[in-house]
Amino acid sequence: MSVVVVLGLVLVGSGAWASRATVPVGGVWRRPDGGLVRVAGEGTAPFLMDFASRRRWRLEPREPGVWALAGSRPEARVTWRSPELVLTRVSAEPMVLAPAPVRTEAVTVSVEGAELPATLWLPGTGVPRNAVVLLHDVGRGSREALEPYPALLVEHGFAVLTYDARGMGLSAQGRDGRATDDARVSASATGVGPARGDVGRATDATRTSANATGAGTARGDIGRATDDARAPGLKTQGDDKRTTDAALQPGLKRPGDDGRIAEDALQPGLKAQGDDGLAAVRLLRQRLGPSVRVGLMGFGQGAWTAVNASARAPQEVGFLILISGGAGAVWKQEQHRMRNEGRKRGLTGPELVDLNEFLEVLHDARLYEDGGEARARKTLDFHFQRAKRKRWLAVTPLSSLGDVTVERFLERQRPLWREVLSYDAAEDLPRVRGPVLALLGERDETTPAALTARALNQGLSKRAGANDRAQVKVIEGADHALAVVTRESPAVETLSRQALDTLSAWLRALASQ
Repeated sequence: MSVVVVLGLVLVGSGAWASRATVPVGGVWRRPDGGLVRVAGEGTAPFLMDFASRRRWRLEPREPGVWALAGSRPEARVTWRSPELVLTRVSAEPMVLAPAPVRTEAVTVSVEGAELPATLWLPGTGVPRNAVVLLHDVGRGSREALEPYPALLVEHGFAVLTYDARGMGLSAQGRDGRATDDARVSASATGVGPARGDVGRATDATRTSANATGAGTARGDIGRATDDARAPGLKTQGDDKRTTDAALQPGLKRPGDDGRIAEDALQPGLKAQGDDGLAAVRLLRQRLGPSVRVGLMGFGQGAWTAVNASARAPQEVGFLILISGGAGAVWKQEQHRMRNEGRKRGLTGPELVDLNEFLEVLHDARLYEDGGEARARKTLDFHFQRAKRKRWLAVTPLSSLGDVTVERFLERQRPLWREVLSYDAAEDLPRVRGPVLALLGERDETTPAALTARALNQGLSKRAGANDRAQVKVIEGADHALAVVTRESPAVETLSRQALDTLSAWLRALASQ
């Protein structure tokens, strides 16, 4: 197999690719009207993002060199005609896309105890004056999960560094390309993505993977929950947006063969994640020169990580872009997410009230204080026994605890509370330096937009620097990914025009300084 990289375009030469779900032609492209198009096909979810229409289509193979844009009506297609891509049925006339001059380099971020595979994105010519490190949302730690933002940022003249978080993407693989044991049981504080085997099926370890708040799914090839990952009595959302009769029971911890919980079942806390981000900042400055201004762009929980890292190293982080998070306590975000998950799964009003009361107990800081073990055991034992009889159990961190003792739960939950869930950015926001942009989705079911916006404004208003301007905006109708549902293409992910315009204008203003 041959691989050639030209102007940000990746061509993979092989006769075998036609039957694969992946797209062997990936890169950044230019429409005839100058609009930007991103095609990515080497990950698990090939897509085409047209920034002009703000639509992101999944790509489905139809025949050699031809892919359909899933959800388009009538069915639009993209066809490879070397050296161009041709889009049909997206506009009145076929649209010929030409490669855009974008450079990418494979680099490595060296952190304590790990080497994180990374990609450096660069404009086609010149040395950029500004650069940014992208920080992942929880459970989405691969570089592919940060798409399509790198292409947009490079379009505005920024260098971009993306990396696979510990235990995710290529950093989770051993020398033979298979996921390592640590990666298979890796969990996050508030959710976890699936670890997949060679044929795309969720591994056995993923089906019982650690998840401190009950998010995430174990999925087979067609994206549905596997039989051993279901709980009776509630509803869950399938990939086709229809409600199914089964509800996933994600595990809080992965039991070992002896029934004990694996010791390596948690990802690093916010501070450790921030340390990785700061290592990436230093790598960018080493690569591009000391005069480059480097910022952090965090998504979801990555926004809290960005604030924490910037507050600890204000002289190193020149600006922040916060997407769907970054202020208030992380545990409040989790309560918001679990309540909305309960609503989607059909919980009644009284059940939601009952769930909320339980979450208030679970997130009581006194349970995790030193010296309070006896009180914590007594309180949690009562509520755990009661929760086992409730339908809302499946949306809580206890969904797959089984017979694990309260003592064992506390042993694992205490560091999780201290290192992630209890973090509140209120004290850190005033220490952040440089311009800040924060975008929040009005209909975000994971992050409470109004509460987070208020906390951001309060914290950022205490800064006194001349260059410490801040813009906090709640995007109308947008969800956690800043996407909106459109009447024209309800089945296609569409980025909010308000979000894209606000981000683009802010980037132009920053680049001009």
